Amino acid sequence: MSGLRPEFVENASLEAVRAQYERAQALADLWSDRARDLFLLLQDREGQTAEPSP
Repeated sequence: MSGLRPEFVENASLEAVRAQYERAQALADLWSDRARDLFLLLQDREGQTAEPSP
């Protein structure tokens, strides 16, 4: 739990923990989608440079 504030860990209600979890999960999903899109773009660009020019 290195990323959590100690006062939050000690005092947060179940609802607060759930809300923070859901927000963090949504952000993780967003970044995962962005990372996948960037990976696909990278693969596309690398494929273009590997093909010989006519």
